[in-house]
Parts: sequence; structure tokens; C-alpha cells
Amino acid sequence: FMEFEGFPAVIGLELTLACNLRCKHCASSAGYPRYNELSLKEMLNICDQFPDLLVQEVDLTGGEPLVRKDWFKIASYIRELNIPVRMVSNGVLLKDNLARIKDADISTVGVSLDGLEPTHDHIREKPGLFKQIINGIESALTEGIPIAVITAVSNYNINELPELYTFLRQLGVRHWQVQPIFSRGRAREEQLNLSETSFIQLGKFVQN
Repeated sequence: FMEFEGFPAVIGLELTLACNLRCKHCASSAGYPRYNELSLKEMLNICDQFPDLLVQEVDLTGGEPLVRKDWFKIASYIRELNIPVRMVSNGVLLKDNLARIKDADISTVGVSLDGLEPTHDHIREKPGLFKQIINGIESALTEGIPIAVITAVSNYNINELPELYTFLRQLGVRHWQVQPIFSRGRAREEQLNLSETSFIQLGKFVQN
């Protein structure tokens, strides 16, 4: 007999470990899919359990969820269960999937942006990516898709946060999540952790 003290109000559903980027700070060291990733049928069978567990929200994650070709079927199925769906994406495939994101009634798309242009492209190891991501965000906002920018704070970008805040406001972004780097995966190898002083700096920025 196992005691059960609550229900999983929010589920993070990892669709795949596959990713189209190799970011320096990735805690999952994402890139290639696992050899035993769940099939569509297995995914939907898991989703069938959500109503009985009183799940209130499902966040689709990865890897990069948009590289999984059947992500739309999974998202749509969860919505048929009357459960809100959100998504966390690196933004590379955002613009190509706007129609499906709207059709699947995704509540919010969290898009990663890790600093101003030079910094973001350096962390994500892809020149020109910043412009591509901004273009995708602008297109999504034009289509009425809610966007929440997610910034993983490291020693690379801690000093850019005030300028990035101003930039996002001008872009029309109204939701911004800042979170410190976790010393896992490639982030551990890159030694991106914030120092004690930087943590205090982050705290003061958020407080203001």
C-alpha cells in the first residue's frame, strides 16, 4: 500500500529527447531521441489517465516538442479531454507551426530567449538564430498566440537582463520567466552556474 497525498495538478509531458539545437546550458543534454520513446498510442494511453488524476494543465516539453511529427495529435487529444495545454519550445520551428498551434488551442507557448543577439546565438550555438526566433515570436503575437519568453540566467547573460526586459516590452511580450541555470547536463560541462553574488543580483532584478 502506497500513501497518496495529492494530485498532479500540472503535468510536464516530455514528448521526445530529440532536439534541433545543442545548447550549452541544456540540463537534459538533448539532441537525439531515446531508443525507447513512447509511441503515439502509448502517449495517448497515458493522457487517458489525466482526468481521473484531476490534472489541470499539461505542458508539452522535450527535447524540442515540435520536432516530434505527431505532437499535434497529442496536444489535440489532451484538449479533447478538456485540459489546457501549454508548450515549451526553442522557437526554431515556431513560425512553421503557427496554424497547428492555433488549431490545437495551445494556451501559451513558452519560447526560449537567453539574452540579446550575440549572447543568445552563442549559448544556442547557431548564428542568426536570434533573428529567427524574434521573427517567430512576432508572427505568433500577430496571430493572437500568447507567448511567454523563458530566459535561463547564467554568467553569460546576467548583466543583460535590464536591456532584455526593455526589448521584450517593446516587442509586445507580456509574460517573461527568468530562471537560474541548473548544474545538470551540458550546463555542468560549460560551468555556467551563477555565483553567490550573481544570485543576489538576479534576486534584486526580479524584486525591482
